[in-house]
Amino acid sequence: MKTNWRKNIRVFTIDSILQWFYPAIGVWVLIWRTYLSFTEITLIMGVGLFVSLLLELPSGALADMIGRKKTVIIGRVCGVIGFALYGVSNNFWLFMVANIFYHANWAFESGALSALLYDSLKENGKEKEWYQKTEANTFFWCTIGLAVASVTGGYLYRFNLHLPYMVSLIPAMGALIGAFYLEEPAIDTEKFSFRAYIRQNIEGAMHIVRNKLIGAISLFSILIEFIAYVGLWYLYEPRLAEGGFAAASMGLLVAGTYLVRALGTKLIPMVTQKLSDRHIPIFLTVLQTVGSGLSYVEGKFGAISSVYVRKFSDGFRKPILTRLQNDEMDSRYRATALSAIALFSNLFISIAGLFVGKMQDSVGSAKTLGLFFWIGIFTALPAAWYLYAMIKSGSETDLDKRK
Repeated sequence: MKTNWRKNIRVFTIDSILQWFYPAIGVWVLIWRTYLSFTEITLIMGVGLFVSLLLELPSGALADMIGRKKTVIIGRVCGVIGFALYGVSNNFWLFMVANIFYHANWAFESGALSALLYDSLKENGKEKEWYQKTEANTFFWCTIGLAVASVTGGYLYRFNLHLPYMVSLIPAMGALIGAFYLEEPAIDTEKFSFRAYIRQNIEGAMHIVRNKLIGAISLFSILIEFIAYVGLWYLYEPRLAEGGFAAASMGLLVAGTYLVRALGTKLIPMVTQKLSDRHIPIFLTVLQTVGSGLSYVEGKFGAISSVYVRKFSDGFRKPILTRLQNDEMDSRYRATALSAIALFSNLFISIAGLFVGKMQDSVGSAKTLGLFFWIGIFTALPAAWYLYAMIKSGSETDLDKRK
């Protein structure tokens, strides 16, 4: 029996909005800095991402074998535990454990939730019409939710510095409840066994290099997500805080970054009409690189412009990349392959955490974020150009076949 794809779209959207509604997002750096140095903060972040890294591929294989829905639910339980611990954290080790559970949630969701949606649409023949549209619309409303959450957190911080985290527990519990309403598609599942589980991990990981086009998409995804998420996890709020903004202003400014990202998401149809798939990677790289370079500008203008330009790029990145990835991947390995891409991205991000904190403590957040101008020029731009060539080559091959 086929899944109710319309119901899955509704649940996917609502559950994602609740999962992303995070009141502490605008003031977390102020809360953490009450107890920790930047070196300690990035060490905690790095360890959390490393745990996510260890779970990433196994959780993707688990999703492909026992079901995407069960895997998402496991993640949501971890998220509730994480926010409960954040609400009482006042030392290095409590923040460490809370952060591990927080990242475990995202690791279990990674690949599983998108794969569930895509395969639900695919078994109903709706993936071409609805997948990217649903991802983009969901990403837009998640971003609006984050903006509202950020303003809320800035207001709550004035009463108690832990209150933003305590309130974050409410939507986390809502996301856990929502996950139970997902309907599991029956495409390409197999009975769980340890041997099959190991095989699924290996074959799913190898799937990202199955051919040159998937390999090019995977390489670019890993590099651009590394550049984007190092800023997101370690640098955006510290870069704004370095501009000298108070807690209430931080809440508003961080909310503004998500409104800018929402604008980028809404512009996807216009951009994809003007630019073909092969031009999009170059477009994304240029925006991220220019945003990074603006961080070298001193004062409040440099703080705001660098974060906002990069965040604008994020509005395009996720919906378009997930669509490119899913279009090329076999449903049997989809969640594992998506998790493999996230795994390699998180590997680089967690390693970067060992250095980013020390750089922030020694030279400041502005120069640390500015460094990604050069990283973008020498890594992501060549990868974008290679993906451009692969997509162009594939399009020409399809045209020759039609002739």
